[in-house]
Amino acid sequence: LDPPDEDGAFSLCVRVAHYVHRALEELGLEAFVKTSGADGIHILVPIARRSTFEETYEFAELLSRRLEEQHPGEVTTEWLKKKRSGVLVDHRQNGHGKTIASVYSVRPKPGAPVSTPLHWDELTEDVRPRDFSMQVALDRVAKDGDLFEPVLHGKQARGPARKALRS
Repeated sequence: LDPPDEDGAFSLCVRVAHYVHRALEELGLEAFVKTSGADGIHILVPIARRSTFEETYEFAELLSRRLEEQHPGEVTTEWLKKKRSGVLVDHRQNGHGKTIASVYSVRPKPGAPVSTPLHWDELTEDVRPRDFSMQVALDRVAKDGDLFEPVLHGKQARGPARKALRS
């Protein structure tokens, strides 16, 4: 999720993240959230490897466009920043050769924020990605374990959710 360049944008990004989470839950899919360490939020849905690239891309596009319809002005799929209104739910990140900040990576920003996984109930409008320094990330892992670990082993079937979005 890529927030617009305006005051209060990260709070809007948090709200949109919860829209995405709720939509995925309604489709029977578990999702995991992390800060990007910069300005955005990453939502990951671990799926079984039997899904093709084309099917996965279509699913992400259908979901993002549905959210855009349901939340106009808050959610957009418009890639060009000058044309956007709201938070970009970027289904194109599921494209060939696309990269995201790896979990626990230190970002080249003031304070060296870390891309940090969160519990969904921790993702509130008070959270800021730069709240998660290297020490904070290490302390969180020591206290809660690796919140990202389930993503590495998830094997959810994406097919039924894609069919539901198509109808």
